[in-house]
Amino acid sequence: MKTSMAICGGLGSLILAATASAGYVGLSADTQTHSGTNVLGQSWHVDVVRLYVDLSDSMDRVDSVFGSVDNELVIGTTGSFFQVAAGGDSSLQINAALFAVYNSLEHDTFVTIGKTNSAGDALLVQAVDFSNFNTEVRTDNGTWTVTPDDAQGMALDGRVLIGQFSFDHGTGGVDSMYGNVNLQGKNADGSTWQVTDKWLPAPGALALLGLAGIAGRRRRRN
Repeated sequence: MKTSMAICGGLGSLILAATASAGYVGLSADTQTHSGTNVLGQSWHVDVVRLYVDLSDSMDRVDSVFGSVDNELVIGTTGSFFQVAAGGDSSLQINAALFAVYNSLEHDTFVTIGKTNSAGDALLVQAVDFSNFNTEVRTDNGTWTVTPDDAQGMALDGRVLIGQFSFDHGTGGVDSMYGNVNLQGKNADGSTWQVTDKWLPAPGALALLGLAGIAGRRRRRN
């Protein structure tokens, strides 16, 4: 089962509308549900949210998802992200060769640009705080990025994947997610576009942003 919805909006988008470049259109999310049984005989059932940047031209691209002192990046949930012991924080740690053994690994929570596993992945991750990735990822001085020469930043069907965020079935989903992202890429003509403070609003969740950063131990499960 797959659903799709736009999740970019609110006051932040309206304020920045005049400065947003032509390449960036908005943020959207697809949700899929998957289930199975792991190598220990334990069943799993997850809701997988894939977060995309929508672009205006098939030749537009995303090169960087970043945070700064003025514009912190936060992607979080009021629930808890599904984490797999064999996985990792980014697509660089998602090894497709292990899918046959760890059959939930494909549905792990991770950040990315354009890739769903490590094969051919040119992603670079710098100074991003994953220490509490059971509930959020954040940075005020870091990025996950690719170079403008890396094909994975190019739009596919008008958008680029920037993260997969999974939940035990019925415990979270896109409605539980909150935060804001800053993005940079290239337009089809080679010019650079950049947008900041693009929000991921969920009902009531923005009020919890002041609680973001509360210490929590990261738990990963098979």
